[in-house]
Amino acid sequence: MLAAALMVVSVGVQPVSASGADTAGRASANGYWSTSYEAGTPRPAGFAGRGPARNLRGETTRVNTTVESVSSNHPNDDRPGEHVSNLADDDGSTKWYARGSGKPTSSRPAHAIYRLADPAAVTRYSLTAGNDAAPRDPRAWTVLGSNSPDAASDADDPSWTALDSEAEENFEKRLQTNFYSIDDPGRYRYYQLRVTENCAERCDGSPDDHEKLQIADWTLRSSAGTRASALGASVENAESVGAADGSYALRYAGRTLEEGGAGSAVVVRSELDVSLGEDAELTYAIRPADAASAHAALDVVYTDPDGSHPRTVSADGALRDTDGRPEDAKAHGSTLTPGSWNRVSVDLGDLAGKRVTDVLLRYDDPAARAAAPVSGWVDDIELGKAAVGSSTTWSYLDAPDVDPAEGAQDRTEWTRPGFDPGDAPWKKARGPFGAKDEGTDLGEDFPVETKLNLRKETGDDLEAYFFRTSFTMEQSTIDALTGLAGSVVYDDTATVYLNGHRVAGWNDSEISKNLQYRTPDGTDGEKDPAQSEFTVPASELRAGKNTLAVEVHQANSTSSDAYFELPRLAQTDASQPFTDAQLDTAYDSDELPDAPDGGDYFTWLLRSFEDARGTPSLMGPNEELPKGTTYDELRARNDRKVVDINNAHGERGDPQVRKALVDGAGSPYETMEDGLGSVLGRLYKDALKNGELPKTEALLSRRIEKTPTSDDDWYQTAKDNYQYKRPFVRMGFTDGEGLIEQWDTPEGYEGLAGDGSFPSGHTSHGYAQGIVMATLLPELAPQILARASEYGDNRVLLAFHYPTDIMGGRIVGAKTAQVRWSDPQFRTLLRQARGELRGVLAHKCREAGAGGTLGECLAGEKPYLPTGEALDVYEQRMTYGFPQIGSEGLPPSVPQGAEDLLLTAFPKLSADERRAVLAATQIESGYALDDQDGAGSWQRLNLAAAMSAEVGTDADGRLTVNGTAVDAGGVPVRAPDAK
Repeated sequence: MLAAALMVVSVGVQPVSASGADTAGRASANGYWSTSYEAGTPRPAGFAGRGPARNLRGETTRVNTTVESVSSNHPNDDRPGEHVSNLADDDGSTKWYARGSGKPTSSRPAHAIYRLADPAAVTRYSLTAGNDAAPRDPRAWTVLGSNSPDAASDADDPSWTALDSEAEENFEKRLQTNFYSIDDPGRYRYYQLRVTENCAERCDGSPDDHEKLQIADWTLRSSAGTRASALGASVENAESVGAADGSYALRYAGRTLEEGGAGSAVVVRSELDVSLGEDAELTYAIRPADAASAHAALDVVYTDPDGSHPRTVSADGALRDTDGRPEDAKAHGSTLTPGSWNRVSVDLGDLAGKRVTDVLLRYDDPAARAAAPVSGWVDDIELGKAAVGSSTTWSYLDAPDVDPAEGAQDRTEWTRPGFDPGDAPWKKARGPFGAKDEGTDLGEDFPVETKLNLRKETGDDLEAYFFRTSFTMEQSTIDALTGLAGSVVYDDTATVYLNGHRVAGWNDSEISKNLQYRTPDGTDGEKDPAQSEFTVPASELRAGKNTLAVEVHQANSTSSDAYFELPRLAQTDASQPFTDAQLDTAYDSDELPDAPDGGDYFTWLLRSFEDARGTPSLMGPNEELPKGTTYDELRARNDRKVVDINNAHGERGDPQVRKALVDGAGSPYETMEDGLGSVLGRLYKDALKNGELPKTEALLSRRIEKTPTSDDDWYQTAKDNYQYKRPFVRMGFTDGEGLIEQWDTPEGYEGLAGDGSFPSGHTSHGYAQGIVMATLLPELAPQILARASEYGDNRVLLAFHYPTDIMGGRIVGAKTAQVRWSDPQFRTLLRQARGELRGVLAHKCREAGAGGTLGECLAGEKPYLPTGEALDVYEQRMTYGFPQIGSEGLPPSVPQGAEDLLLTAFPKLSADERRAVLAATQIESGYALDDQDGAGSWQRLNLAAAMSAEVGTDADGRLTVNGTAVDAGGVPVRAPDAK
């Protein structure tokens, strides 16, 4: 199924509007829109209310304030991936393992305390079970609130007020989320989860887990208010109720306020532009929790072809005016079965020619009980008609020793439109297709509609099976799409073709013939059928008839089962990944420039390190210091700075230490999301989790720094050549008469002890990804680059690196980003990722009510740092305050190609003008790692200052940078009357 496309909108804020739709949200003529909620989908903060709300109290997903810090009596400081702070990250893939807690009891509880940025009223909360052992689950606990600062560090402070207590609770499945209410909430800044019992022997599992406690998430939730308001909705993990498809579904929740009619609606998807055809339909799955919750259905808002006269049609068949009054309404829930998934299908053929703009989730109970809880789940929402679905008829070939392309030069001839099957015995049937021994029993998860021929007369099983079908599309539909998205279930291989072109394949790398097992000599195939997702770019589609073909190969001649199902191939407006060809192409920038000395390029580029190493006041000798060496005995500023930064924190639970450990364990493009600010950072994180940024993630996670044929890091040879010992190796740990506080695990330090220190590999990754991110979002360049500098500085905090290593890593990262932007072919990928990122974030901003444009969203958020402070931080970490050791006062020196890093910040400037901007914003010459031989100095480039500079022209047409006229070399031009 397709990943969820709906975004975060809090109940009670300005509702999402159906007007102003952009191309990112459109699916036109005879279009199709589909969404489900799969594993990895984040839990957004609810959806905007739309239309009248009567007598219903809605619930948002999170409190409308930030969790500033999380503390515990068992924080597990040694394990970043299992630290107590993971409770508040709203990410089920991370967890809190309360190491050392033992079996919690009333007298010996395990607690976690949230400190919020501002006091907030919590009306509901949820707990998510961990991913491995049921005995570790919480079974009994109390949630408490306080406004006393003393409560932040004292779980037994008398100011704590009990808000809710639960006992004998159960989590039936791993990563299951349970929801709880707080009936008498107050506004508190501090909230405590106090666990007094785990499941232990009451749950199946190893006795070793009886003495342990583990929780994936504890999420605080707040009401939209006591007045009537929109029903709350959120994407939640639905494994506990058996999600209709995937492990996530849309959860709706609320509470009636008093007796009488109760109704409300929320926008599930806005900004659609789907033109309905005669065969259009709306289908979805809904699971109400109880009878009161069954008064729910989906509505479709549609207009005339010109966008006028908006009206609403309900999935119960009732039409509504725009004010929400039913014209001929049947009661919601009249046919829904509580506690079960109900499949709903609504024929929209009577609306042919109309255009759908919104999909709403509506609740309408004419006889509600006071204070009745309302909750349920919705999944598999589809609007329109899929290109391929469960009812599709396939032509298939399962005849022994019959090659579908027999006689053709190209073995894939059979996948093309207009293929002539000749005398081959093709059949027609619907899927799923399968066989197991002499029957079709592959298990309840793999039903078979059409039995395949498994055997040959020789006793061997068939090598392969071949399937073809077709669908038609109009050009206007293709123009409005990003492509198609679908899934395929197969055993043992699958290769998908559209119109004769391969678009996806799994386990098929060694297949070169149609009649062939998975590998020429056969391999083990004793596994259940696998399911994989794939996409088809819109560029692969053609107006009119399109041919879809799939080949499935057996593992070997004794493989006893075969399976094929393609449950859905649907139109989508979601961003499509790069094709394999785009990512696997060898670009010019995959080869570094030749070093003038004929050696390794980065060793040459960082050659000024030798000057730094030869300056005793800057760098210490490359040898271990004697035990007992004191700080006052350190002579090198490099060493002193490491100790200053490393020793500045009192405990492993210090937030900055925690952040350093998270940075060290994670990928920069993920952990540095806070550099985008309070709003965009969260939306970016959600988009990554939800798979909405496939192009951006593909570049940042790998392709910027790697080649198609190698995972080697470009800087490693330089590190091996320079072999400078790491700070913790040279200066030792404090528990052994050394100077370094050991914040990471012993294994973490031991694993890097033998690797060179210069340049910092982590830092090179941080800057390569950070600089590229800044080029995609130049409006936030100072903040993103300041965050990248923090990522590097955190390596000093952990004493893995010196400041000079960080400076070297910045140079490597900047050069890496530059060669990519200077490569015209690779630049195409960067521009596509930029369009994707900006489009997705702008769309999410609109649906979050944070602004109608990306600019409005930026204007309304709290930045990572104010721009002035970000610029200061970035520049300070360029030199770490070290003195100049080379020639001072040299003219600016810009490396060749560096001007391409300003292409997005100043698209209208020429290359020479961009070089002038870089020159005008450079720092002074002479600092460590400054190249002074005229080849250009990466050390001097202040990219944060350059990308945020105010650039214009003066009355004489001269380029001005931050109000000062400069010449082509970036040197300030003196006015004629200046003395």
